[in-house]
Amino acid sequence: ASARMTVSGYCCSLRQTTAVMPFPYDDPIWDTAHHAHGVGANVLLEELEREWSDDAADYLFFSALLHQGTTYPASYLAIPHLLRLAENLTGEPRLMIAGLMGGLALAGQQPAHHFGVSCTADSAWLETQVGKAAAEEFKRSLPQIRTLSVEAYKTRPYHYFASGMAAAEGEIEFAKWREIGENGGLQCPTCGGDHEWWLLDGKMGSYWNDDVFGAGADWLGDYDNRVFEHANSIAKPGTEPSHISVLRKELGSLDPITDALFANFKSTVVCAHCGWVRHHQ
Repeated sequence: ASARMTVSGYCCSLRQTTAVMPFPYDDPIWDTAHHAHGVGANVLLEELEREWSDDAADYLFFSALLHQGTTYPASYLAIPHLLRLAENLTGEPRLMIAGLMGGLALAGQQPAHHFGVSCTADSAWLETQVGKAAAEEFKRSLPQIRTLSVEAYKTRPYHYFASGMAAAEGEIEFAKWREIGENGGLQCPTCGGDHEWWLLDGKMGSYWNDDVFGAGADWLGDYDNRVFEHANSIAKPGTEPSHISVLRKELGSLDPITDALFANFKSTVVCAHCGWVRHHQ
């Protein structure tokens, strides 16, 4: 059932504390702080604070503020308000905010793409007064995002929450790897051959699958049957870095996909076409 709720007693307290909140909703700054589909994120946020709706949150979070990995000025102005809102929510609404926060933590520490912005040093947005202030708030928010991500993972073990924790910790490459999930692709830097991979029982099976060189092994058939019968190679895990082990320990008991992602971070893969051997990351 869709979680729809009124945040009882919350609106009054918001009005009392708005003056000390960064980027208050009545600040004209929101009129030029665009998201993926325009401006007005402050209005949508305020509506969520009055009455929660999963559908409205899904649109605002994953279509407007974090659209296919791209973030915008409104995305970062919204962070302090979202973290405050999360403190007063439980269940699915709190998990949705955790998912968004983890995604923002990762996107904000990578170069901006498309028509978005980020909080990295090469972002022209940081040269503006608003960008500088938003980036400072973003950095201050990372410990809270980390805590929220860990809590979310322990509530619902899901690799995306683990990615958020790693991103908030500053482990960007690791966070990007965790965000991928159970299967993905890689391209050989030597011959350009494409491969598909997927995870099973802690192992990573790689399949040559390239139209340029001809069809490769039937990885989808193996995936459906949960076997590596036609895999061209099985990745060889390396020694897990100590700082990655610390993150693993903090999450506690891991679900199979998250566990396999930990085990196969920077594992060694082999190109089935030219024999190239190297870390896949």
